[in-house]
Amino acid sequence: MSSVEGMVGSHWGFVASLIRPHRRAFAGYGVILAVATALPILGTLVIARFVDEIVKGAGVSAVAPLGLGYAAIGLATAVIGVLVTWRSTELAWRITNGLRHELASHVLHADLAFHRDRTPGELLTRCDADVTALTTFLASVVARIVGIALLAVASVIVLTFAEPTLAPVLGIGYALLGWTMWRVRDLSAEAVLAERAIDAEMNSIAEQYLAGAEDVAALGSGAHGLRRFSEPAARLVDAAGERVRYEMRVQSSLKGVVALVMIAVIAAGGLGLRRGWVDVAGIVLAFRMAQIVRAPVEHLTWRLQEAQGVAGAARRIVQLVEERRAVESGSAVLPDGPLDLAFEHASLVYDDAHDGAAALHGLDLDLSPGRVVGLVGRSGSGKTTIARLVLRLVTATGGHVRVGGVDVAGLDDARFRDRVVAIPQDVQLFPGTVRDNVTLFAVVDDALVRAALGDAGLGRWLEDLPAGLDTILSADGRPGAAASAADHGGLSAGQAQLLAIARALLAEPDLVVLDEATSRVDPATQAAISEGLARLVRGRTAIIIAHRLETLEICDDIAVLADGRLVEFGNRAELAADPGSRYAALRAVGAEAEELA
Repeated sequence: MSSVEGMVGSHWGFVASLIRPHRRAFAGYGVILAVATALPILGTLVIARFVDEIVKGAGVSAVAPLGLGYAAIGLATAVIGVLVTWRSTELAWRITNGLRHELASHVLHADLAFHRDRTPGELLTRCDADVTALTTFLASVVARIVGIALLAVASVIVLTFAEPTLAPVLGIGYALLGWTMWRVRDLSAEAVLAERAIDAEMNSIAEQYLAGAEDVAALGSGAHGLRRFSEPAARLVDAAGERVRYEMRVQSSLKGVVALVMIAVIAAGGLGLRRGWVDVAGIVLAFRMAQIVRAPVEHLTWRLQEAQGVAGAARRIVQLVEERRAVESGSAVLPDGPLDLAFEHASLVYDDAHDGAAALHGLDLDLSPGRVVGLVGRSGSGKTTIARLVLRLVTATGGHVRVGGVDVAGLDDARFRDRVVAIPQDVQLFPGTVRDNVTLFAVVDDALVRAALGDAGLGRWLEDLPAGLDTILSADGRPGAAASAADHGGLSAGQAQLLAIARALLAEPDLVVLDEATSRVDPATQAAISEGLARLVRGRTAIIIAHRLETLEICDDIAVLADGRLVEFGNRAELAADPGSRYAALRAVGAEAEELA
């Protein structure tokens, strides 16, 4: 993420920093733009010569080549205009696609606190909609602004040699135009920022209700969803109106200055003609110079939503990039071989905790390499917090957590993920084939994928699929919409858990963290999952957060938690045989009744 972090600064500096690495490509683009600038000026000179010849009484044979030359220049201008548009668009997408990649990486590697405070709609708006605004700006607005600047400078220079009397009028007028464009560059930026914030809020609300469409329909809460959506929708209308009012002010300012320049040229030209300072061809030349700048300026005013919106978009992207992770990637790596796990008086207070209450209090716990520990306790006892600390999703506010003797706070994140696998309670599936969902889109030999699915207990299921590993699944495990009837399949909740186990088996980790793996399945499926888990944790260090005590039968040790404290730890079989242990009491009562999750 360092390349994006280096871009942070003022929003216009940020936009400039996007262009800087592509200086050579922009230099070539500048040559094309220079030709595009020269052609209209050349055409203006031809027209001025044409008028001059007509005033002098020249015949058709004398002016015909000038007319044909002007037509040829017009055709060349149209062709080079298409080339300028193509090149500017290609450069813009090349630049911003790299930015999309960097922002996606920044978001995907962000920690728990970052994602807790942000909705998917907001992140989608910042990583896509705001970047698209930058793309449009670089592709259309920047090219036009640079073209206008080149046209203005070149026309003043040409007029200085061809008709020096009117050159100062044009120069002063263009300077006023440039000053006006600079003054209004950010006029509607705040309004755009407010509008997009409301739009992100609406996207988030829509995402929440669409994701739970079945529950919304079953509970009859659609009307409530519409009411929630209507309030920001009304605010969005007001925000859009405010933005449009600012944009109209910008358009009227620029068009007014251009009109003033053309009036000044006519007035100065008329005065000069009466006093003999200029001739008709000179006035035509100066007026035409003003016209060739007027056309792109007026066209630019209709693209000012991009020009004005880019300031807001750039600010939002900079704000996103400036969000630093609480858990930073270090340089330390885990040792080879089996990994031990140690909590040394580890504590954690979440940044949103009420009254600074700790989620974990001075935990001391040692787990030898290859040992499997089961965590049990009521909701809020600290089980999930322990898993988050081990997975580097949060950082301990006190004490240390060590894996393989190395403090997890200093580990290289990418290399750490290669050695550690987590299986969450809610398994995320992706639109794609069964192969993609097991390999997570990595290139892996099909034989290894089939073996992992077989070891996880999905071998028969795979054989029954119409297209095998090429069977398409959607994000919810149902048949993909793009798949034919012969090439799709579905997954139940239990099968999704087994597929997650297959993912873990394929990764061959040294440390495994499982969260509530059997909490939402029937007893038969729970037995299948337990068998898959037994294969997964064999010979590996593992932490299992269990809702059902049956899952803990594969554990070597048990840790009982209460109110963020370790209240009991020991060998599972010994604790089960001790009638005075908390674990034995839980077994006697039953997992479901004790609400262990």
